[in-house]
Amino acid sequence: MNSKKWLKIFAILSFIGIMFVGGINWVMDPLWNFQHKLNYNNIQDGFNERQQKTNYVNSRYMNYDGVLLGSSRTTHINQNFFKNMNIFNYASSSMRPYEYKGYIDFFKRKNLKKLKYIIIGADFYGICKPKDVKFEEPEFYINKTESLGYRYKTLFSLDTLKYSLINIRNFYQGAKEYYDRNNIKYVSKVSEKERLKRYTKNLKRHTKSFMKPKYQYNTNLIPIYKSLKSDNPNTKIIIFTSPITADLLVSIIKNGDKLKEYEEWLKNMINIFGEVYQFMDINSVTTNLQNYPDDDHYYDNIAKLVANRIANNDNPNIPGDFGILLNRYNIDGYIINFEKKLNNYKNPLELNK
Repeated sequence: MNSKKWLKIFAILSFIGIMFVGGINWVMDPLWNFQHKLNYNNIQDGFNERQQKTNYVNSRYMNYDGVLLGSSRTTHINQNFFKNMNIFNYASSSMRPYEYKGYIDFFKRKNLKKLKYIIIGADFYGICKPKDVKFEEPEFYINKTESLGYRYKTLFSLDTLKYSLINIRNFYQGAKEYYDRNNIKYVSKVSEKERLKRYTKNLKRHTKSFMKPKYQYNTNLIPIYKSLKSDNPNTKIIIFTSPITADLLVSIIKNGDKLKEYEEWLKNMINIFGEVYQFMDINSVTTNLQNYPDDDHYYDNIAKLVANRIANNDNPNIPGDFGILLNRYNIDGYIINFEKKLNNYKNPLELNK
């Protein structure tokens, strides 16, 4: 066989291979660049939430009343749990306050409606100056999704194929944690053995992040909150604190000596935004470790209580001590009561300071 025939065969086989890769990537769409929904692609790995959700916003008809931002603790909240509010969940793993503006501005530019609501899942770790940042600035993901031909280029990428194959495996074998094609995240209940393993490991790690030499106060947090308010004068900004376990909250405050900072954090948010839904407390939900797969993430049933409380939906399952609406009139009394509960709560992790 002469060289011309070999080249022709090679070209044909290469073309078939490229089209095969492109076909699988289009069907599975692991980067959320397209709108089709199939049984095969309905169990999506959230491997790069910032890029995936930015692609989702860029490639779809966005007609929402509001947007929700926060960390992985907020990604678990089903955006449909906010009854009478049409919310898009833009939260991503380890999202920091300095990222809010970029994603909010992009969302406002793509959304057909003027935003009525911006909902922020506030994490106490925002008072820590960011170190060892794993993620790029919002503009990195936004520029990528808006670059010429981006979504079509990804179809023929072997990196994309890797995640397409993961999603195919998820379809046949299932996944403990995944997104569907409607931007809803699902988390399966873990075994008690697995829960204890995660809890023990992460309780110590999360506590130490609030202790020296790792801890450094974030002086930019208050200016970020103020800018968020001033940049969105006609939008209702709703702030809620993430309901981490009471064990983690107590460990951070007692081992890290962070009571003063914790109380100032709450007061500062109230001074800027007027009120805060307080879930990060010692209450009937956060003291029940069966509501959590680890020390700081909560299950879907708790996420529903959070969303229903914020949206003022009638839900008889919401405990009276969960999601107290704090404002300048009741914050001082709340702090007095919180300190009493804190004093009576045993420190779950004794660390040498």
